[in-house]
Amino acid sequence: MYETYIFDLYGTLIDIQTDEEKPEVWDRLSLHFGYQGMSITGSELHAQFLRERDLQLTEAARNCQYPDFVMEDVFRSVARQLGGQPDQAWLHETVRWLRTLSMIHISLYEGVVEILQTLRERGKKVFLLSNGQKTFIEAELTMLNILPLFDGIAISSEAGVSKPDPLFFRYLVEHYGADLRSAIMIGNDPRTDIAGALTIGIDSCYIRTASSPPNTTAESTQSIGDGDLRKIPGWNA
Repeated sequence: MYETYIFDLYGTLIDIQTDEEKPEVWDRLSLHFGYQGMSITGSELHAQFLRERDLQLTEAARNCQYPDFVMEDVFRSVARQLGGQPDQAWLHETVRWLRTLSMIHISLYEGVVEILQTLRERGKKVFLLSNGQKTFIEAELTMLNILPLFDGIAISSEAGVSKPDPLFFRYLVEHYGADLRSAIMIGNDPRTDIAGALTIGIDSCYIRTASSPPNTTAESTQSIGDGDLRKIPGWNA
């Protein structure tokens, strides 16, 4: 039925819980800055991070409706304001530290590896279209052993645009050769995954999981209400 499967990541393939709002996350991250001679409190670091992030999003919004930012660039601006001269390795490490400190839980949903492997064995093209940061998305795909199971991985921070913007779907086509004429989008968020598919004119399968936004409806082609990824159309035909 479908030759191209486009998956969302978090809340669809990966069960994850993070909390970047906890003060202790930023208190600990401020020590990372302090080790490089950049003195700042956790609350100050959090506030400055948000300011710089919003500035980047405002700038990126000149080019698209749903922009994204690069977290390394945000931390670079913060560090330079504190007198630092960070190199790219330190910036990558900083992003990974923020992710690690804020992590509460991460695991694959049941059946993910089986489904992705089976789709590719049957000649289907499998793509990832994920909002988020390239630095930790690629690390988490590697950690969970699913990085090689995609024919293409499009990440919003790298593209500069995020779901549901149709430009992000076109980015997947232009950079990874996805054929949208035979595609279905599979995701757990009506406001990004399903709305994005509707905007670009492809079928979609909404899968409700614990991470799905509450009190929303999905205008999807198909729907899975119990979070069972094995019910997606076509993979076990």
